[in-house]
Amino acid sequence: MASLGFSQVNALFSIKSFRNFWVANIVSNLGTSAFVMAISWLTVKEYGAFGIASLALGYGIPQFCLQIIGGSVADRFARRRLYAITETSLLASAGILLIASVTGPVPLWLLVGVNAVNGAISSFDTPARSALITEMVAPDQVINAQQAYSTSSSITNIFGPALGGILLSIGKGEGSHEEIAFLFNAISFIPLLACIQSLPLTHFDKKDKPKEAGLVQGALDGIQFVRTRRDLRILLLLLAFVMLLGMPFQALLPIFVSTHLNPESGHVFYASLLSAVSLGGFCSSLIGFEEGTMSRPGLLLIIASLTLGLSILVLVSSGVIHWASLAAFFAGAGGTLVINYDNALIEKNTPMELQGRIASIASLTKGLQAFSVAAAGYLIHILSHAPSSTTSGYLEVQVSLALILLLSVCTLSPSLYKIRQTQTSS
Repeated sequence: MASLGFSQVNALFSIKSFRNFWVANIVSNLGTSAFVMAISWLTVKEYGAFGIASLALGYGIPQFCLQIIGGSVADRFARRRLYAITETSLLASAGILLIASVTGPVPLWLLVGVNAVNGAISSFDTPARSALITEMVAPDQVINAQQAYSTSSSITNIFGPALGGILLSIGKGEGSHEEIAFLFNAISFIPLLACIQSLPLTHFDKKDKPKEAGLVQGALDGIQFVRTRRDLRILLLLLAFVMLLGMPFQALLPIFVSTHLNPESGHVFYASLLSAVSLGGFCSSLIGFEEGTMSRPGLLLIIASLTLGLSILVLVSSGVIHWASLAAFFAGAGGTLVINYDNALIEKNTPMELQGRIASIASLTKGLQAFSVAAAGYLIHILSHAPSSTTSGYLEVQVSLALILLLSVCTLSPSLYKIRQTQTSS
């Protein structure tokens, strides 16, 4: 944030609603980071690669099916009210998993079910939150505000896994204690829910609110807008490649740790790798501020995408935790930069009345990521259990994904390089 300049930072944080939202999200994201680590480690510890694949599929199906509808809802109703509903629902889901983890072993169907509920809720939560950020600031502050939110997420994601590792280590015995992390996650919702009333409550003009069209038609209008904008199509295609082929590496990390390290105490190394990924993401957020007005944003996206693919190849070939952490750092930097800067460009180049729907189309890539993780996890499970198998299957699958990502980015590079900054009308 230093590269943004004191005056620009001060201008953003002088907005009370944005400041409250930013601070509350630090606490909430700490809880979410610890939760993701705990549920992933609990699943791989008890159910292996098959469990990780099922967990991802549970999240991905509702996320993919409901995302565009969620964006249409975000453009029809006050985003603040919608956001309050989604965050309260996520708190209830966190409470269910907490109770189950305290009372006894958590069955796989419940882990998958909770993740499915979270995926459905996230379909409405993500476009509402993204559109809320644009409502808090002036049009020329949108990219900086999105990067500031990303920075808060990156900061908490650095310390969240480390905190998660500590929380999982609390308790008797050498095994992990996921219920402590689940408890912290539930508590972390309180500041965010308390600050929601300070967020803007926007009512759309009748000409902007698609009452007559309905939710499905509203979603189709968003798709039609993307079809008329080549720059948005290219940005969305790159986002799809990165989420489908690159970012699954993070969800597959517990498999990497469990097959290369002690499966009982491996949560400490897993926490280290997650923190390295997030530290890289934080550093890349600062670069995003620096390049927020560059005339050739596509060049930055190309570099970040290639960095992600190459770093994954180094990561999977690392047998030492120090080298693996360094590779995870650069993978996190490349992945976070391309995702956040890509999304910020999409938001900036989209009219206000369509931002919820376009954000939901971009968020469809989360579903693609979940499907990719599921396919990779099931394939790893099959390869590792094949007759006369001498491999865990992880290396073959992860290397294949990284190589296809590098090839895809190289193919898309000429079109990406031509993308220029434009200013949308609000």
